[in-house]
Amino acid sequence: MTRPAKLLVALAILAAAAGLSACGSSGGGGSITCPAKVDTKTATGGAITVCASDIKFDVKTIDAKAGTLAVTLENGGSIAHTFKIDNTSLELKTDAGKTAKGSVTLSKGTYKFECTIPGHASLGMKGTIVVT
Repeated sequence: MTRPAKLLVALAILAAAAGLSACGSSGGGGSITCPAKVDTKTATGGAITVCASDIKFDVKTIDAKAGTLAVTLENGGSIAHTFKIDNTSLELKTDAGKTAKGSVTLSKGTYKFECTIPGHASLGMKGTIVVT
């Protein structure tokens, strides 16, 4: 094989590998796009979905009823994020393009949530859950 032909084969292999790698990072079937940020979301049927991106959550305040709260954390960003509810055992972690799920039982009251990746909460990745 001539040198130019070898170079073309090498470039084709690199291009194919880059394409496969980009597809593989989406978490199984497409990228996650976070909705526009809102001040308040209400949990429906004891469940809430929170979307994280660089560097924000799509919600500031979550309203929920006392009892079990199922949380889905979607990461529409390009870096890892967490969702931790203070004074509970719930801490979800997701890599870019991935989703994590968990649940926690909450009594009436107010709970803080934040991303525990160093520096993220201080940049605004935090909020409040109001449980009635």
